[in-house]
Amino acid sequence: MSNQDRHGPSSRPSQFSSLYLANLDPQVSDEALIQMFSGFGKIIRSVRAKDFRGDSRGFAFIEFESSDSAEQAVEHMNGRLIGQKILCVERTPKVDDGEFI
Repeated sequence: MSNQDRHGPSSRPSQFSSLYLANLDPQVSDEALIQMFSGFGKIIRSVRAKDFRGDSRGFAFIEFESSDSAEQAVEHMNGRLIGQKILCVERTPKVDDGEFI
């Protein structure tokens, strides 16, 4: 059995354009977050989770226009020190409008 038969037509991960950002420093503003990630491509949407007081819950979602932009962002931003915390950036399924986080 060939490698292609075992892993389907391509062993490359499926395309994705949405990212999950964890371990966000609460001192990093929404504007700064968008500025950090906009260098990788056009951002369609950015959602930061906040508690009932409006304080950051430490995670966010960013959706790029292209999967290439998202892939570059994961490669360059995952594990970077942002503020006082090491950022965790992972690919995620698209978060639909109206879903609560």
